[in-house]
Formats: sequence, C-alpha cells, structure tokens
Amino acid sequence: MFVTSLALKVSIQIVIMLFEHIELICRYGFANLAMQRSDNLANSLGGQKTPVVCALTKTLSEMDFGAVSDLFAQNESGSPSVLWNPSVFDISDPIIKSFAEFMEAPGIDAYLLSEGIPFQGETHAFEPWIMVLEPTSDHLDFRYLKYGFEIAAMFGRDLTGDHTSDIGGYISEFFIALYSAVMLRKQCVLSVHVPPPGVFATAWRRLICPLMDDLDRVRMIAAVNVPDNDLRAGLEALPDPAFVTQMDGTMMYANASAQKLFGEPSLPRRQLSEFCEISIELPSDIEGFARAKSSTISQTIGSRNQVLVHFELRVSATFFRGTPYFIVQLKPN
Repeated sequence: MFVTSLALKVSIQIVIMLFEHIELICRYGFANLAMQRSDNLANSLGGQKTPVVCALTKTLSEMDFGAVSDLFAQNESGSPSVLWNPSVFDISDPIIKSFAEFMEAPGIDAYLLSEGIPFQGETHAFEPWIMVLEPTSDHLDFRYLKYGFEIAAMFGRDLTGDHTSDIGGYISEFFIALYSAVMLRKQCVLSVHVPPPGVFATAWRRLICPLMDDLDRVRMIAAVNVPDNDLRAGLEALPDPAFVTQMDGTMMYANASAQKLFGEPSLPRRQLSEFCEISIELPSDIEGFARAKSSTISQTIGSRNQVLVHFELRVSATFFRGTPYFIVQLKPN
C-alpha cells in the first residue's frame, strides 16, 4: 500500500514537471520562433525597423488594439477599428453586407475552395471588390490570387500575383498581422482604416473571412474591400461622363457614365486625353484653380467606337485629403 501510494505521488510529480517543461517550451520556443519569423519579414520588407508583426498578430487576435493604434499613430494616422465576428447588423455598407450574407450560406467554404481560385468569374455585385489571398509556405506573407478590378482602380495597381509585403510600409505590416490573426482565430473580422496619402479614398472598409477545409484548416482568405469617398459618390450620380485626374492629367477615377461611353480604365493609369482620345488643356496652377473654385468650359472632339463625338468640356478642381485634383466633365452635344 505504501509503495503504491509513493509510486502514485512520484507519477503525479513527473506529470507536473512534464507540463511545466512543455509550458516553458511553448513560452520561449514559440517566442523565439515568432521573433525569427518577424526578423525574416523585416528582411523581406527591405530590413526596415518596423513594429514586430508577430506582436501585432498576437495583440489583434487577443482583441488588444493598443499596438496597432500605436503603429498608426507613429505614421500620423488615426487608429483603425477592428471588430471580430461581426453580425450583418454591424455592417452598414450594402456591398459588404451582401458579401457577409453570402458567406453565411451552409457549406460555402467547401464550395469556394473547390473553385480553385474562389470568385474567379463570379457575377456577384461584390465581385469587383473581392480579394482572395493564400498564405505563403512559411506563413510570413500572403499572396493575392484575386484582386478585384474596383480595388485596383482605386489603389492604382493590380496586386494579383503579388504579395502583401510588396505594398510596403506600416500598412503592409497591419495587413499581414490582421490576416494572420484571422487564421489564428478562424473568424471573420470587420475593419476600417485610413489609407496612406495618395490613395483616392478617405477610408477602406473591409470584411475579411477565413476559408477552411474539412480538417478545419484555414487554406485561403476572402475579403471584400470597399472605399469611403464622398467625391466619388457625388460624381457617380452624374448622368454624363466625369473623371478625376491628377495635375498632370493622369486618371484617378471614371464614373459609371464614363465607363459606359469609353470602356473600363486600364492599369497602369493613363492620361485622360489618351483614354478618351480628346484634346484637353488643364490649368497649370491646380492649387490656385481649386482655391478660387474656378471652372472652364470649352468645346472638344473625342472618339467613341471610332466615331467622332463633340463634347462640352467642363474643368474644375477641388481638394481631396489635402491633395488637389481636377474634375473633368464631358457632355455630348
């Protein structure tokens, strides 16, 4: 009896020591692995002294948003909002809501993964705003399998085939950390963030969802990415073609009427005069032109389906996120 009791005590003590040993391995072993991965990521980002992505991933997955707020504050940007496992009642944007409802369908993960590249050739209203990503083999980065046309048009670059780290800067660190946290939590997340200067949007609203296989492993990530842009919304309502250009005439945006008349803009961004095949002269002092709220009206000729069309050309300018842009409107005569 005494021997049995002693053996039981020894066995319990061994189990306790084993669990303590495993805890130490998990705590320090995985910490070292995470640090090694973050160092590798820093090298892939050009060796920049950026915040540790694995630390951002950890805090985001734990719903601690202090580190990501500090990251944005260091880059003079407001803190992003992050909401895990949102319901459709948390979503106001109709495009994002339609995507959320679509993702709630039973068996949707298996269906999408069976497509090879999900949403390829789909005709949903949210399809132009869809991104599909897969983690790299070392799980340090993500590759874009699909990058919606409307996202590319707003961003000015099609990232299909590229990696998230190719974006560069603090935004890519935030993206990689948030995608990694989605893989850890295996939940959708709703986020809103202010983009860096030069992006033609005041904010990006995103719903990011994991796509899991039969073994409950996250194989891909699907996200819908919709911009806030009051200027775009106003021009979209116009019945005639309207464009936003930089000071040199490079197109930033074409409304639905313009795309119906001239076709979808291609990337990289082109000159408006080349896209519409029109002769156009823009004022040289765009800032003064915008501050004075000036506008010019002239007549010009453009080409539509190899047919010459006469247009009334109206040029004005405005500031958007502190940057001046030309607003060009074409009214067929």
